[in-house]
Amino acid sequence: MSVNFLIKILNIIFRLFGSKKAVVIASTVAEKMIPIVDINTEYGEINFYSLGGIPAWRAHTLLTKEPETIDWINKMNNNDVFWDIGANVGVYSLYAAKKGLLVNSFEPSSANYFLLNKNIEINHLSKSISAFCFAFNDKVLLNSFNMSNTEFGSAHSTFSENIDQYGNNFTPIFKQGMIGFDIDGFINQFSPKFPNHIKIDVDGIEDKIINGAKKTLNDKRLKSLLVELDLTRPEYCKEMIESIEKCGLIGGVCKGYEGEMSNAIFYRS
Repeated sequence: MSVNFLIKILNIIFRLFGSKKAVVIASTVAEKMIPIVDINTEYGEINFYSLGGIPAWRAHTLLTKEPETIDWINKMNNNDVFWDIGANVGVYSLYAAKKGLLVNSFEPSSANYFLLNKNIEINHLSKSISAFCFAFNDKVLLNSFNMSNTEFGSAHSTFSENIDQYGNNFTPIFKQGMIGFDIDGFINQFSPKFPNHIKIDVDGIEDKIINGAKKTLNDKRLKSLLVELDLTRPEYCKEMIESIEKCGLIGGVCKGYEGEMSNAIFYRS
């Protein structure tokens, strides 16, 4: 029996109560039926509020989608400060917090930001994770977060430019109002806990974020950096790696990675 067929049957039953009551009943049932995916890790169970297929997939692939990211987080010291830029629904933020890190999560998408905070709530991690809904760039500006997909858990959207993860122009299906900061300026203005580790998983504007973080990247308190790069743009990758290494962070693309996108991890030399 298909899901669509079951939904039709439920709608017919709900309508028996009248249109107004049907809406209330259907809304209540929909909220109560949202599944919680439980994932066991070496640091304990992590629960994910899985509002849709993509968030459920992200939960189930926490430990397998990017094993190099998990290994990287495992090497960090408890009470280190971890910045998750492009946190999505928070899979790595939650994992890092369960390990014992202090986490700042940054996610511009309103849908993903809701799930990120819901996941923080149901895991009782509000003392370990602070989530912020804005974008990073190379300067402070008011612009749009250009979305290629508005589903919960989706990715491949870009702040201020219509550029996808491969550097190609795209037509956004929705423009969400958004404020952007450069990392150096954000730290200077608000004095958050300084990051010991930064993860940058955005689409197409990694260079702008790096250019807006040169003071931070040169600070010896920053121990490591992970940036997701598109291997089909070799010149772009080369420029990014060279720019990061000039700040005293040494590393590169993870070996053995198959596919167009790869994580590059850098450590303080």
